[in-house]
Amino acid sequence: MGKDIRIAVRVTAREKDKIQAKARKCGLSTTEYVKQRALGYEPRTVPPDALFACLEKLGELESKTNSPELDEEINAVLKQIAAEFLLPGKG
Repeated sequence: MGKDIRIAVRVTAREKDKIQAKARKCGLSTTEYVKQRALGYEPRTVPPDALFACLEKLGELESKTNSPELDEEINAVLKQIAAEFLLPGKG
């Protein structure tokens, strides 16, 4: 399915700069940022590298454990972190 329809929005130079700055903080193009906001999502800013290092360590722990209960707890924490810090929220 091709994207062949365009929606144009007029903004001031200041508004454009503000929108572009927010898109950059989220690691998104201006178009993707505006589209997500228009569809009711709240894109999140790009988290620090330290968060990804912690997630990687949790993943390594999960692969080392042999307790189903601990595996489930680690998996739940990973999902919670992803939901709260990485995935766009829906308002």
